[in-house]
Amino acid sequence: MQTTLQFPSQPKSPSVIYANELSLSYRRSVTLSDPQCHKLNNSRRIAEFLRIIWNKEDLAIREAFYLLCFSTGMDLVGFYKLSEGGMDTVAVDTRLLFSTALLCRSASIVIAHNHPSGTLRPSTVDKEITKRIADGGKLLGIKLQDHIILTEEEYYSFGDEGLL
Repeated sequence: MQTTLQFPSQPKSPSVIYANELSLSYRRSVTLSDPQCHKLNNSRRIAEFLRIIWNKEDLAIREAFYLLCFSTGMDLVGFYKLSEGGMDTVAVDTRLLFSTALLCRSASIVIAHNHPSGTLRPSTVDKEITKRIADGGKLLGIKLQDHIILTEEEYYSFGDEGLL
C-alpha cells in the first residue's frame, strides 16, 4: 500500500487555488493471495505472517512498526510498514495509521513492532500507544484486534495477555 500526493504541473498563480488529490495505490501481493492470509485468526498465525513480511536482517537491529488491515470477515486486505526507528524506539504517527486503515476500508487492525533487545515485556510507551490506537479505533469503528511484539525467536500478544 502506497500513498502518493499528486501536484499540478503548472506553476502556481496567486489568483488560482489548487486542490491536491491524495490517491491510494494498491498492489496485489502473492503473499496476500496465499490462502494462509485468510486464516490469521490467532496471535501465533499473525506472528508467523509477520515473520514472512518483516525484513529479517533488521529484526535484531532496529525497531519497525507495521499495520495489518482486515475485512469484516477477518481476511487480510493489506499491510503497511508505518515506520522504522532506532535500536530501542520507533515513532508511530497515529494519523497515518488510521488514514491507511480507513483507505483500506478496514473493519479491524493488528499492529506490530519488534524489540531488537530480545525482551518480550512491553514498555510503558508500548502500552500507551496501544491504548491510544484502541481508543481511536473505537471512535472510527475499527477494532484493534491485537498488538504483537516480535523478537528474533518469540512474540508477545497484548490480546493473549488480556491487555486489550
